[in-house]
Amino acid sequence: MATTRTPAGLSVGGRSLWRAVTDAHELDPVQEVTLLEACRSKDRLDKLDEVLRGDEETWMRLIKDDRSEYHELKIDSALASANTTANLLKQLLAALRLPDVEGKKPQQRGGARGAYAATPKASSGKVSSLDRARAAKTGA
Repeated sequence: MATTRTPAGLSVGGRSLWRAVTDAHELDPVQEVTLLEACRSKDRLDKLDEVLRGDEETWMRLIKDDRSEYHELKIDSALASANTTANLLKQLLAALRLPDVEGKKPQQRGGARGAYAATPKASSGKVSSLDRARAAKTGA
């Protein structure tokens, strides 16, 4: 398969994901955009993992303030951000709808369902009880 050039700005994890997918699959432009966002999410997850493991210099630095003796740096949302980003990555990868190793694509929805589904234009000839009640009320 032809490989698409790896976009600039991706870190090791994102570049690895990009190459793995583009080496195995031909992507249309929409899939490439989705994959790029998945790769960026992968890079963010890698950074958040470093923060959660104690590498505070990954996304932050403590700079001494000459006006005071004490400094406090508080990060309290890294785990929540990691969980949200992991869910986003899962959704983006699923949206690519890439075939499995046997070439079988995931199930595709047939369009709108339920109340959002288009109503048929032509009558099927069947009358519902609600239609009969309406007709009886109007005297039709």
